[in-house]
Amino acid sequence: MIAIEQLRYVRLGTRDLPAAVDFAQRILGLQLIDRTEDTARFRSDFRDHTLVYVNGDPAEQAVAFEVRTPEVLERAVTALKQAGYRVTRGDADGAAARRVKTYASFTDNSGNTIELVVRPLNSGWRYFPARDAGVTGLEAVALRNRADGADEALWTTLFNGRVSDWVGDAAYIRFDRAHHRLALHPSQRAGVFAVEYAVESVNQLMQSHYFLQAAQVRVVHGPGRRPTSNQMFLTFAGPDGVLYSYVAEGDAIDETSHRPRQFPFRPLSFCAWGSESELPEFAAGADR
Repeated sequence: MIAIEQLRYVRLGTRDLPAAVDFAQRILGLQLIDRTEDTARFRSDFRDHTLVYVNGDPAEQAVAFEVRTPEVLERAVTALKQAGYRVTRGDADGAAARRVKTYASFTDNSGNTIELVVRPLNSGWRYFPARDAGVTGLEAVALRNRADGADEALWTTLFNGRVSDWVGDAAYIRFDRAHHRLALHPSQRAGVFAVEYAVESVNQLMQSHYFLQAAQVRVVHGPGRRPTSNQMFLTFAGPDGVLYSYVAEGDAIDETSHRPRQFPFRPLSFCAWGSESELPEFAAGADR
């Protein structure tokens, strides 16, 4: 079994890099650490970066997870190839661009690109946000995937992921004591569905709610509280069809006693307060 250490970053293609940079700084509140004509990197915590925008096709996306050593990466490459996955070894230029020692990438059953990285850079400098949104770090990523369970099996058999809960066929998968670091939402297409950032408290989440309204950013779900993780959340639209969420609070998992629960695919399973969404991934149009 391949041990995932932690979620590291999300790379997103964009056709309008200046607009994406403006969103990440002015709206999301991240720290711009590096920008070229083609790339912009942003910090949110101790990691060198957690969000990267790259000039190009918005369909070109990747989510990166850290593994501990080059030996673990080699075992991962072998296991993935034996399981029938197409794996690409990263070259030196790609590793430098990602600020990692070495890496490999593969495509999951739904068409999402996953990068496995070794020794990604951390920063010894304090994170300094572009605005006081109260962001404390990259919390989780949600992916669109097929509803056949193949990607869930990938993360829980080849990798050390554990399902915390299901809502319908949507799976919330953890690699540590957090309720989830990866959410898989059945959808008609692949891609990054949402990037989630933790904020200090409910106060910062609600402050951002009013800030987003004033900035005319479309809120697509929330404010609310998830029955699964007990997190408060606020989900809003970002560039190129990717959603972003602020989350606060939430339950840690007791590995000795927790058993995954099955929730019905209904709006109230995604928000205990009754916040509904027009998005089908959040049960819009489901039988109530």
